[in-house]
Amino acid sequence: MRSLDQLVTLAPTGIAAPGYDYLHGRGVPADRLDALIPEFDLRFDEQERRVVFPVRAGGQEIGYAARAIDANQRKRWRDHPFEGALRSTVYQADRVLAGGDTLFIVEGPFDALMVTSAIPPEGDSVATALFGSLPTEAQLALVVSAVPLFRMVYMMLDANVFGRCRRLALYVAQAAGVPNVGAINIGFEYRDPGATRFEELQRLVAFASASWAPEIHWMWERRLVVGGAKGA
Repeated sequence: MRSLDQLVTLAPTGIAAPGYDYLHGRGVPADRLDALIPEFDLRFDEQERRVVFPVRAGGQEIGYAARAIDANQRKRWRDHPFEGALRSTVYQADRVLAGGDTLFIVEGPFDALMVTSAIPPEGDSVATALFGSLPTEAQLALVVSAVPLFRMVYMMLDANVFGRCRRLALYVAQAAGVPNVGAINIGFEYRDPGATRFEELQRLVAFASASWAPEIHWMWERRLVVGGAKGA
């Protein structure tokens, strides 16, 4: 894999267009994607056909996570400069440590991108990722230190690990010594935040951003938001 400075910025035209089209096709609206490309410094590796998510902390480049855009790729995600290199921090760590309203903690960078796209542009909420569902001690320490900087912090891992999601929320709340940490069960209709329909994710983000609940079970709470409309 090539170094970050060898990779082109994601764009709707030119050699980076396949990566742009992939993210847009996955549900990120074009206007939000255009705004998030510079914010996330999104790149494209045209040789490996991967969307690249640079990872930095303390102003220093740690590496990047690269997502294959072709379905037949055996390994969807690859880390640079080596496997596991990113687990010393969380995605968008410097933004997380700046604080805000609601912090959403998801598994992967694409999940974080989708959640960020669902946050209103004028909003002060933040999405970060653990690069998996089993955080390291360094990642947990960073998250715990960030908890007092937010009104509410929500663990929002993939649907199939809600038990782990709940346990992480309890651990972080106890370690931080504050009650403003909760867990979100997104439900099995959408397996993870990155696979959630954009309009649905907007509703979930808006609901959580106004909530103080220690647990949100979205498959039930959504009825309060959409009036029980089936499939909304």
